[in-house]
Amino acid sequence: MKQAKAEQLRVAYIDRVPTDTFLYVYVENLNEAMLVIDVLTRRDLNDDRITDNSIGLEVFEDGDWIEWENEDAENIDCVMESYKSKVNQI
Repeated sequence: MKQAKAEQLRVAYIDRVPTDTFLYVYVENLNEAMLVIDVLTRRDLNDDRITDNSIGLEVFEDGDWIEWENEDAENIDCVMESYKSKVNQI
């Protein structure tokens, strides 16, 4: 794997909690992250074997992967909920 760059983003995904096996999907930007999260979520909703999952967005800062937050300290769940509610109003 290539060395992570500052501000690089990745979607962290576990399809069956609890487990230590993460799938990481490296993305270029927030829009791509939201698309990947949406696809994984929809897949899980159609798979009866998956009862507990975990999906989040991480950013590489100061040599560590940490949970991504926007400038208003909202994580990806809050951002996606806000986006979906705006889309539904159209």
